[in-house]
Amino acid sequence: MKNIHNKNIVVGITGSIAAYKAADLVSKLKKAGAIVKVIMTKSSTSFITERTLESISGNKVLVDENESEQSFLHLELAKWADVVLIAPCTANSFNKITTGLSDDLLSTVCLAFKGTILLAPAMNPDMWNNELVQKNLNNMSESKFKIVGPDYGLHACGDEGYGRMSSPEQILESLSNVVKKNDLDGVKILVSAGPTREPLDPVRFISNYSSGKMGYALAESAKSLGAEVELISGPVRLSPPDNIKLTNIETSSEMLQQVLQRVCNYDVFISAAAISDYRPLNSSSKKHKSTDGDLLIRLERGEDILKLAKEKNPSLYAIGFSAETDNISTHARIKLKRKNIDMIIANEANHQKGLGFESDMNEVLIIDKENTLKIPKQTKKAVADIILSKITENYKQNLIKIKNARKSSN
Repeated sequence: MKNIHNKNIVVGITGSIAAYKAADLVSKLKKAGAIVKVIMTKSSTSFITERTLESISGNKVLVDENESEQSFLHLELAKWADVVLIAPCTANSFNKITTGLSDDLLSTVCLAFKGTILLAPAMNPDMWNNELVQKNLNNMSESKFKIVGPDYGLHACGDEGYGRMSSPEQILESLSNVVKKNDLDGVKILVSAGPTREPLDPVRFISNYSSGKMGYALAESAKSLGAEVELISGPVRLSPPDNIKLTNIETSSEMLQQVLQRVCNYDVFISAAAISDYRPLNSSSKKHKSTDGDLLIRLERGEDILKLAKEKNPSLYAIGFSAETDNISTHARIKLKRKNIDMIIANEANHQKGLGFESDMNEVLIIDKENTLKIPKQTKKAVADIILSKITENYKQNLIKIKNARKSSN
C-alpha cells in the first residue's frame, strides 16, 4: 500500500451496524502511512464513538456541528483530500451522494470534492436490490465514483444476500487502486467486449448470453488509470463509454479483422468478448421456412483470435477470459498455456447463482503463469478495478524483464 503513504484521506462513516469496522479500517490506513480525517453522520455516532476514532486517527472527528462553527469547513476538506472514502455507506447516503444531494457535512464535502469518491455500501439485501438503488448505481458517474462490494453473507437482521460491507482489507485494496490514478499513463490498451452473432439466414443467428458489462467496465477502469483505450464491441444494450474510442462489430470474422488490424499498435489486449467458437459453414441468403422440415446445420470451428493476436504481436501483454461450468481453474490454465497468453480471468457460467453474463455481479479467478487470485462476488465494476490493478502490476514487471533481457543481449 505504498501509494497510500502520505495521502490525505477523508473517511466518511454513516449510520450502519457495520460502522464498528471503521475502527479497524482507519487503523489500517494509519499503519499504511495515510493522513486520515473522519467525518461522522449523526446516526453513525449511535454505533461507534467519536472518541474511539479520534484516538485511532490522531485527528478531531468532524460532525455536522463543526460546520456551524466553521463556515467553509466542507470546502476546506474537499480541497485538502486526495480521496474520499465512505465506509460504511448506507442506502440513504448512497442515494444522496450519487445523485448530488447535500444536507449534512459529509454530503456537502462529497459535492464539493473534485476527485474520486470510493463507496463501500452496507445495507439490507432488499435495500441493495431495490430498483431505485440499482438505478443510481448504474447512472452514477464512472469518473466520480468507485464501488467496493457489497459482499454476500448473513446480515444482522437475519437476512442473507448482497449488502454486507466489504472487509477492511478489500476496501484498502480498492482505495489503493483509486489513488494510483495514472499508473497506466502512456499505455495503449485494446479491449474486446460483448457477444458475436453468427448468421444462419437473414433473420436467425447463433450467439450467447454475454451482455458486455464486464468488458465495458474493464475499458472504463483502464481509462480511469490513464491508459489510452479502444473498445471493440459486439452487439450489446449498453451506452457507449465516455472518451473511449468504440468500434462495433457483429460476427467473429469482423472481430478477427478489427483486432488484427489494430493489435500491433497496442501494448495490452484484454479479450473479454464472448466470441463464438463455432459458426455455420454456410449462411443462407434466404430465410429457412418452417415448412422445410428438420434443419441440419453444419458448423465450422472459428479462429482463435487471442492466440492469433499474440502471434502477430509477440510483445503484446494478452489477457483472456474463460467461462466454465466445471473444473474452472484446470480448464483455464490449459487455455492459458495453449493460447500462450499472460493472464486469464476465469469464472463460473451459472445463471442460477446470478454470476457473469447479464448479471451486474461476478466472481472470478485471476490466473497468470505463477499465481491464482480468487476475487469474491462483487459488482463487475469493482471486479474490473481489481483486475486492472493486477494487470498493471504484472505488465510493469513484464516491462522490467524485457528491458533487462535487452540489456543482457547488448
